[in-house]
Amino acid sequence: MMFDKKIIPAVMDSVFSRTREVLEAEAPITVECAEAVRFDVKKLQLHDITAIAGLGGPISLLIAFSFERSLLDAIYAAIAADIHVAEDEIELHVRDAAAEIVNTVLGLCTGDFQNIERSISLSPPVVIEDARCIHRPKNAVFASMRIRSDHGVVGVGLVGPRELFDDHLNYQA
Repeated sequence: MMFDKKIIPAVMDSVFSRTREVLEAEAPITVECAEAVRFDVKKLQLHDITAIAGLGGPISLLIAFSFERSLLDAIYAAIAADIHVAEDEIELHVRDAAAEIVNTVLGLCTGDFQNIERSISLSPPVVIEDARCIHRPKNAVFASMRIRSDHGVVGVGLVGPRELFDDHLNYQA
C-alpha cells in the first residue's frame, strides 16, 4: 500500500481555504484562523457531531470534520432560513447540513489537486454522533487542525491511508 504523507500539508491548506470559502458563502460565518495544526498526532478527539468523507486515488485520506454545536447550529440556521422544518426533524436536518458542508468543501478541494495525474474520488459523507477518541495505529498517519470561526470551532482530522479505516473511522487490521 503506497501512501505519500507529503501530500498532507497541501490537503490541510486546501481544506482550510475551502472551508473558509464555503462557510462565508453559505452562512454569515467568518473563519478567523486555523489553529493547533499538527502533522503527526497520536490520537484524534471527535466531538458530538462528526462528518467523515474520503478522498481516494493518490490522496487516500479520510477527512473528519468534528463540529462544535454552536457552529453547526449557525450553519443549519443559515441553510434552513427559508424553509419550514418540523420540530421532530430538526436533528436530522442538522446532520444533513454537516454532511452537505463537508461534501461541498471536499468537492472543491479535489479541484485544488488537478495536477495529480490520477483521478481523485470523493466518498459521500457519513455522519456519526458519538464523541470518542481514536488512537493512531503504528501504520497510520494522523494530522489535525482546528478551524476557528466567529460561531465556534470545527476540528479537522486527516487519517491515512484510507484503506486502514472504515467510513466510521474504525481500524481495519
